[in-house]
Amino acid sequence: MLTPFPVQIEGARFLSNRQHALLADDPRVGKTGSAIMACDDTLAETVLTVTTASGRPVWSRAWPQWSAFSMPATVMAGSSAKLPKAPRVIISWGDVANPLVRNELMKRRWDRILLDEGHNAKNFEAKRTQAVYGTPYDDGLGLAVDTALFNHGLGTWSLTGTPIPNAPNDLYPMMRALCPDRLRAFSGFPDVTKYPDFLHRYCVVRMKALPRGFRKIPVVVGGRNLEELRARLGDFMLRRTQADVGIRQPVYETFPLTVSARMLKEADGDLDRTNILAAARAGETKLLEMELGPLRRHTGALKARAVVQAVKDEFDGGLDKIVLAHWHTEVGQILKDGLASYGVVGIDGATSADKRGEAEQRFLHDKAARVFVGQIQAAGEAIDLSSASELLFVETSLVPKDMAQMSKRITNYTQTGFPRVRVAVLAGSIDEALEEVLLRKWSAIREVLKGD
Repeated sequence: MLTPFPVQIEGARFLSNRQHALLADDPRVGKTGSAIMACDDTLAETVLTVTTASGRPVWSRAWPQWSAFSMPATVMAGSSAKLPKAPRVIISWGDVANPLVRNELMKRRWDRILLDEGHNAKNFEAKRTQAVYGTPYDDGLGLAVDTALFNHGLGTWSLTGTPIPNAPNDLYPMMRALCPDRLRAFSGFPDVTKYPDFLHRYCVVRMKALPRGFRKIPVVVGGRNLEELRARLGDFMLRRTQADVGIRQPVYETFPLTVSARMLKEADGDLDRTNILAAARAGETKLLEMELGPLRRHTGALKARAVVQAVKDEFDGGLDKIVLAHWHTEVGQILKDGLASYGVVGIDGATSADKRGEAEQRFLHDKAARVFVGQIQAAGEAIDLSSASELLFVETSLVPKDMAQMSKRITNYTQTGFPRVRVAVLAGSIDEALEEVLLRKWSAIREVLKGD
């Protein structure tokens, strides 16, 4: 069994004293160890862990490392999988949304349910959220929970370093299911049990007209009354940032790339800057992806070629290792090909669970592996890249949560360097302006979580 840090012991104590809770510690602070030790403390024998596909091998390794009891943890995968006899079961968020799989899981009354990366259940319209927390009645007050997993456990603990991936309303499903009393009127706060009341109390909402103007839908563009929302969460949530526990925080900088006027014009295309930035402020990521998709790929390729030369210059200047984050597969390939002589390892969406572990361990321990090329969504969770103190976003995600998760990969208790996170931007382009919008959106999330 590994030796826990004091902060992990405190986290385990927090969880073990609560039936339902949110452990919202920053990545790398030690949520996994805390949750497993808390299961031991409460003598939880049957434990269901819902995690990402890439998180399944991480939890398989973690159970014997952190638990004092020698009970196996088994991965349950696939739509035809049967409930294992092992008392501790690990399943992915994708599988848990399958009704056949959920029926198998409901055959057991779980002592504890762990929702790793719990922000995956942030919208009641999503099947995985309904699978975990149930479905609201039309009256907005009731919650159908007969087939909800949390209703088949003695307690549920949500674990996530990004409980608000995009806006404050992301908290609603979890609060509605696990701490509904905190949505009721108290201490002068209004009742926000119904989602529309919660939405308009804690979010800045603008109405957006759908194509052809048939109807309008509400779009969240920011947060408000955030001190009050934090007060509602109260001691249901425990959050410690990396700075709180002595992990060195990254320095955040932009990394302007200068290209020719012709290339800059190609990068911006014929887009309307005003409309694009308005869509970014409104969080209309689907519209942005549709409008910017091909152009973002082209812009990413332009930046990747410039970054290859810049990284070579930094290696010549004494740089040891670096992590390069990207979005498009083609951009990742440009980086791999251009820096192959420096020893490249990496993870993308096609990397298997076994290969993920191999890439992580090689980058951590092999001095010849100096470049890690990671696709943001594939490499943003459950891996340690702290052998490097430099991370450069060659491309970015339009979702602030993805950026925050990825940036934590180079931080850890064992980090001896001064971590720095940079974002490559084409100076003077729409690409540069978009990053400013994302940073402003992230500021609203930090206000709720305070101190992040």
